Amino acid sequence: MKELDDMTKVILYVSALCTVLLWGATGRAQEQRPDNDKLLELYQTQQYREAAVYLQTFYPDTITDPAVLGRLGYCYRMAGDYVQAERYYQQLYAMDSLRVSTLLNLATVNVQRRLYPQATGYYLRIIAIDSNHVRAYRALSHLMKRSGNAASAYDYLQRANHIQPLNSEVAFDFAQLCLDQEQYGRADSVLQRALEADPNNGLLLLGKIKVAGKMKRYQEVITVGGQLLEQGDDSQQVLSLMARGYFHTDDFIRCEETYKQLLEVHGQMGETDYYYLAMAYRAMKRYQEGLECMDKVLTLAISPNTAFYYGRKGDLHDLANQPSAAVSNYLRSFQFEVIPLHYYSMAIVYDRKLSDARNALRYYRQYLKQNLSEEERIYIDYVQKRIKELE
Repeated sequence: MKELDDMTKVILYVSALCTVLLWGATGRAQEQRPDNDKLLELYQTQQYREAAVYLQTFYPDTITDPAVLGRLGYCYRMAGDYVQAERYYQQLYAMDSLRVSTLLNLATVNVQRRLYPQATGYYLRIIAIDSNHVRAYRALSHLMKRSGNAASAYDYLQRANHIQPLNSEVAFDFAQLCLDQEQYGRADSVLQRALEADPNNGLLLLGKIKVAGKMKRYQEVITVGGQLLEQGDDSQQVLSLMARGYFHTDDFIRCEETYKQLLEVHGQMGETDYYYLAMAYRAMKRYQEGLECMDKVLTLAISPNTAFYYGRKGDLHDLANQPSAAVSNYLRSFQFEVIPLHYYSMAIVYDRKLSDARNALRYYRQYLKQNLSEEERIYIDYVQKRIKELE
């Protein structure tokens, strides 16, 4: 009986010891887990690198838990450290090369690093796994457009639109590609189908007004533009298209009013808009205001560097031993701006290439009449000496 009591005591002691050890192990395990509240706070304050460093204190570099690798990849990607992010996503990819979320993250990281061929490869793997993955088709379209492959860009976006015809962003992007290829009817039908599901979608309406303008449906331009304005879109593009719609429907007063609104909101217009406004003033027999607009058209149409460019073209003709063409371009430059050195260049051509002393003297003298800086002293000294020689 005594032996039984001793055995009972041993069993109870061992049991108690195991319980204590288990509690201690559980406590340590709990201490080694990341504090989710702290992580959430770091995420909310966008301290993603700090979140990654915090997570790494709990896990070794040899960690193979997909959830942990994904969190570390996310933290580094959001922190802008794409090299580290790719490191963790590559570990996930090595564990499961068919996981679409991993491929998407790898593609995104490579796009951020401007490694477009690699990103393209990952997106192609995604659509090989999931032939209905709209996001991948859309991304591939943008990448193809960036590389100048318009046909492939069109095909990928067409596929995305076929899968999700009511997706407003896909419909807008595809309609824009159709516009670029002058497929106005196709663009219109794509937008119309999406608008039937979401008739107040501002992005779709913006596409619609652009298509209506291209198809010369000016009353529709005005109607859609009015709807956009009611929804708060008074962008320069919308107001410009509306003003042109009013012009083409002979409503010149509203054309003027819309252009005035455009200037009031945005402070400037393009040369084409000033042209339409000038023609509206012409139709209203307000000729002086029309002339003022035409002056602005011409000012905007001419680059401030035009005179300089004609001068450099003249230099090239001179170097190519085409003196008459060189002189012609120097003269054209003066229609836009007087650049003193162009008088000197013309004089040199007449003097050395065309053996025309009279014109050489004329342009040497014209050069000296300009407001010359001391930096041109070497030219001034030569011109003064050469004039005396020619005289």
